[in-house]
Amino acid sequence: MLAVLKKDLILLISNKRELIFMLFYIPFLIFTVDSYDPKMLYFTIIVTFAYFTSLSSFYHDIDGKGKYILNSLPITARRIVLYKYASIFFHLVISIVYAGIYLWIINLAGITIVDYFNIEMIFKAIPIVMLIISIIFPAYILFEPRIAQIINMLVFLGFLIGMVNLGALGEKSFIKMIGIFQGNSLTYLAIIMYLLSLLLSMVLYQKKDL
Repeated sequence: MLAVLKKDLILLISNKRELIFMLFYIPFLIFTVDSYDPKMLYFTIIVTFAYFTSLSSFYHDIDGKGKYILNSLPITARRIVLYKYASIFFHLVISIVYAGIYLWIINLAGITIVDYFNIEMIFKAIPIVMLIISIIFPAYILFEPRIAQIINMLVFLGFLIGMVNLGALGEKSFIKMIGIFQGNSLTYLAIIMYLLSLLLSMVLYQKKDL
């Protein structure tokens, strides 16, 4: 698994498109998500970064050139999918470290005031990333890239609109009203969805590989 994670990291820092995304996505979110609470902006940043880097790595290994490398290795289809699902936590760590350094520099420069480390938001981000990935990963295996990208866009826009709504309305927002950040119900749902999605992706990938 360490070899797969190393490959993901090399891919992340060697891809020009990924580097441009890493450089500009934080300023984009700072101007887009006008949050009443700085920690919610931090939450949005680490979720979106972890989500996009996980998806990029997954896509390259399932439908991109990376699949030929993986398929040439003595690794079963089930293990490949298991590694990709486990790697989202690696991407979360990368997201936390990168966002922390980037936002600390922004604070130090006096550009704006935003949290650059918040343990509460990190724990809230984990189940959200698990839920999003649980929807998107099977979609990229089951459907052709164009349809999968539409599903990806709808899921991401839904998340971003929710964060903008929360930032604009605060306690009166839809997210606050349904209590998505309260209690452990979201965590339990994320774990169930993650495991079901993992099993589904294993079955789908085996059939696709055949």
